[in-house]
Amino acid sequence: MSNDGLAYDGMAQEVRKYREETGNYTFWSGSMFSGMPTFQIGGGKIASVEYIQPLKKTIHGGLADTMFLLFGYLIGFFILLKAFKINTWLSIAGAMAITLSSYFFIIIEAGHYTKAETIGMMAAVIGGFRLIYDRKYLAGATITAVCSAVSVLRHPQMSYYIFLLIGMLFLAELYTHIKAKEWKAFGIGTAIFAAAIFVGIGSNYTNFRINQDYVKETMRGGHSELTKETDSENKTEGLDLDYATAWSYGISETMTLLIPNFMGASSQYNTGKNSIIYKTLTANGVPARNAEELCRTMPMYWGTQPFTSGPVYVGAIVVFLFILGLFLVQGPYKWALLAATLFSILLAWGRNFMPLTELFFNYFPMYNKFRAVASALVVAEITMPLLGFLAVKNILDKKFATKEIWGSVKKSAAITTGICLFFALFGSVLFDFHSPSDARAFVQFPEWLTDAVLAERASMLRTDAFRSALFILIAAGTLWLFVRGKIKSLPFIGILGIVILADMWTVDKRFLNDANFQTVRNKDEYFRKQPYEEYILQDTDPHFRVLNLATDTYNDSRTSYYLKSIGGYHAAKLRRYQDLIDSHLSKFNWKVINMLNTKYVITPDKTQGVIPQRNEEALGNAWFVDSIRIVGTPNEESDALYHMDLTKIAVTDSAFFDFVKDFVPGADTTARIRLTHYAPDVLAYESNSEKAGIAVFSEIYYPYGWNASIDGMPATHFRVNYLLRALRIPAGKHTVRFEFRPEISRYEQVSFASIAVIYLLLAGWLVSGLMYLCRNTADKAEETPKS
Repeated sequence: MSNDGLAYDGMAQEVRKYREETGNYTFWSGSMFSGMPTFQIGGGKIASVEYIQPLKKTIHGGLADTMFLLFGYLIGFFILLKAFKINTWLSIAGAMAITLSSYFFIIIEAGHYTKAETIGMMAAVIGGFRLIYDRKYLAGATITAVCSAVSVLRHPQMSYYIFLLIGMLFLAELYTHIKAKEWKAFGIGTAIFAAAIFVGIGSNYTNFRINQDYVKETMRGGHSELTKETDSENKTEGLDLDYATAWSYGISETMTLLIPNFMGASSQYNTGKNSIIYKTLTANGVPARNAEELCRTMPMYWGTQPFTSGPVYVGAIVVFLFILGLFLVQGPYKWALLAATLFSILLAWGRNFMPLTELFFNYFPMYNKFRAVASALVVAEITMPLLGFLAVKNILDKKFATKEIWGSVKKSAAITTGICLFFALFGSVLFDFHSPSDARAFVQFPEWLTDAVLAERASMLRTDAFRSALFILIAAGTLWLFVRGKIKSLPFIGILGIVILADMWTVDKRFLNDANFQTVRNKDEYFRKQPYEEYILQDTDPHFRVLNLATDTYNDSRTSYYLKSIGGYHAAKLRRYQDLIDSHLSKFNWKVINMLNTKYVITPDKTQGVIPQRNEEALGNAWFVDSIRIVGTPNEESDALYHMDLTKIAVTDSAFFDFVKDFVPGADTTARIRLTHYAPDVLAYESNSEKAGIAVFSEIYYPYGWNASIDGMPATHFRVNYLLRALRIPAGKHTVRFEFRPEISRYEQVSFASIAVIYLLLAGWLVSGLMYLCRNTADKAEETPKS
């Protein structure tokens, strides 16, 4: 299991346990960030989604996660290549080449399973697009609808990039049809593809809509509502530009497409016993065992990203074939694939190419919701091998004279090997191999070890540059043998596939191997209950939170496995909660920590390990306040949390004035309210007071789905203290209840209708295939001479 897989287990544990113990599903979890929706974690149940699962399970084939993802890549890329009329054996080799692109393996190692799943299935959508415009309407529409249904919303960012690629291919189809004056065919194809995409996305309409509401309230839905003097140039309607472009691919780093360790591989790389670093460590008196251990996590990456798990390497042979495609592939698709490749590289440069980045962030819908723009290279990882294998197809189909083919092979080999040899020979002169992160990484390194790391980085570039040149020459030699008639097409494809496998697999194994996965035993060890957790869990209070200072509080989900944390780990936190972290929690404003019912503070201790300490000032699950302060801006509301006595006063925005306009301030010393039932999505309280009052609940205010009631009658709650809930409660004894019930039924009609169309398309395609098979069988029977 990958590290991100462990992180997911931590954040999802409460909802899993709740389902196991009660059989109920929940769209809310109380275990992270004081409570948040689970729409992007899992735990809730959407009826329409259950009807999509059979499609996914059929594709899954019962394989384990990693094998399923690799199989999904192969299937998706095979469909893509076949749609471009590449023969079966070459399509298999091509699908393998694309699948083995290093990034596609690295995201599996990182636990980004939804990203990997989306890439494979969206590749098939490109194939469906091509089939539709090739007038294979039923097959293309079915593939497009099915694969978009199981992938588009799994990882919207990857889907977005693939749709940008499809947009480029659409322009190629438009040019082709205009030139041929085939307006009707173009219109039919466009309408069918759009309808198929609509049906595919429509099958997930319910999920889309509830996530759409959620995203509006998260960091991805817009910048902080708190204004600062430095905010004027860095805000978009989505993520902050600096945050979104932190992981931008370096301009020179783009050479990793051709030379894998051009930038030193990963931020924690195993250099092994044969490395300069290992030899330097042992030469300086470090025991061999310790030296080997140190070599496993060396800071070899020297690019500008904060850190990385590895480079994007599409393969030296694939780059060679891509260049060859520029010579041997004709027509608008060549230019569309070239443009898409260059475009994806420029987008991946992010903050290193701000004119294009700012253009997309400011004017392209949804683009500002995505971070880690370096992942735009996923497009190049598809377009480069696609163009390359179209070139090989043309060679197999003998579309060019032998002399022209061989001339193109020589030029392509000269260009790519020339680049490799240039960096192999002069890389040490061109670069100093220092990284912006070195000051932090080298802080405890002696000078001799720092020098060894820099020397190792130079060696890695040089070695891999020679390595890439060698593989290109082998591939060119294989093409020469085929062009000269020394080997036939099938052996040629086999040899080419084997050489590509040797190139790609040996690089992929650097980043995805047995050491990258946690066994079940290691997972159990990771989540083994610690003594401080045992101590805290003895508390019979059904609902309270902890502040864990013994870990990276706001980037760690391990705490949430057993306890409810005011921290956690999630890429789409509620925006107001992030504000609270930035303005209060990270600055240890204890008034805010207390209002979140933080009953225990977990601290590290040098002598006693990790110690839980009881926080006697936690305000509990709910309390009545004496008065309400109304302010006009989010800044005023947030700032007030530093200065008010939150046990007696609550602050609210003027937008909620109607809820408090007739409230009469005053203390009621008899007023009491206590929690009587806790479930992630249901909380019940008993209140008792001599006069009507306002109760504040230490629960996160979220405007979609939470329903309040008093004695079974609907009541409306409102927001106070920047992100808590409050409710007007009449005098006397009452039962107060909060239930999280997002409105999903009104969206389900669209989902079910779309799913019905998908199954009709599948049935039609199956019947069509059977009829075709029967006709072929009958024709062959008639052709067989009678004895």
